[in-house]
Amino acid sequence: MITMIVPTRDRAHTLQRVLPSYYEQNLVSEIIFVCDAGADNSESVIRQCSARYPGVLTRFERNTERRGASYCRNVGVNFACNDFILFCDDDEYLETDYASVCLKKLLANNAGAVSGRRVYMHNDETPDQALRRFGSGIRNSSPFRALICEYVNAASFEGDIRLPITNAIILTRKHLLLSFPFDTFYALGNGYREESDYQMNLFVHGYDIVITNDCHSIHLPASKINSGGQRTTPWKRLYWSIFYTHYFFGKYYAKYSLRMGIKWPKWVAVGAFIMFAVYRETVRPPLYKLAHWWLRRRARSHSSPSAAGRSGALR
Repeated sequence: MITMIVPTRDRAHTLQRVLPSYYEQNLVSEIIFVCDAGADNSESVIRQCSARYPGVLTRFERNTERRGASYCRNVGVNFACNDFILFCDDDEYLETDYASVCLKKLLANNAGAVSGRRVYMHNDETPDQALRRFGSGIRNSSPFRALICEYVNAASFEGDIRLPITNAIILTRKHLLLSFPFDTFYALGNGYREESDYQMNLFVHGYDIVITNDCHSIHLPASKINSGGQRTTPWKRLYWSIFYTHYFFGKYYAKYSLRMGIKWPKWVAVGAFIMFAVYRETVRPPLYKLAHWWLRRRARSHSSPSAAGRSGALR
């Protein structure tokens, strides 16, 4: 059986939406919520939902002071009753078979951790609509940028692949978490790299990370989330992503580059990441907005009565 661990802080509003998808997971017999000194009514929301699922053991722990998501994950691991652990964020839906599919893949591949694909919902979408739009990916690019150690979430690929890191919604083994606990250094800012740190620790010790197209988590749109790292300013996200990547590369780059066959020195990798992070936070967002505006405008023009008349005349 599987224990699910969910770190949370002041997210009652998102938990109300996504909790049933946790309790309806096949093979999950225990869910542990670790509240990072939050002050909202998350515990009440969780208790009300869990009462409808008496077959799943629910445990709620609360930190007396804010310690970060990595600390919360380690707390959950220490309380877990099962040998397999599924980590989930408090703002994501899970497909009903997410846990069971990941367990099957973990055992079949003798992997260190397994994740499904993460799908980001648009404001006007249901989870099912987001899944249909995403398919097996929506970007024609490589799923991994090796030099800067970045997983490309939306990249198109089929089946299962092995990479050094994946998204945060992973199934792994308790004995590995006890041997390679989450690093609590990532407690400030947006905690960039905190989930990747554990995965990379597995990777440099010889374990594989598997990503499968056979199950999905569906992330709520930003408009439905009013707290957490997603609400910080672009400049803060830029600062913390560079700060934590410098620390992350300091820990792992030598062994990571050796296993990956990367010949560039660490300072080149850090410099390349800084350029990528600046582009991601300052240049890419307006380009995406422009592209979405153009696509919507094109779709409206194609669906207008005048456009329909013109297409009929051409026939």
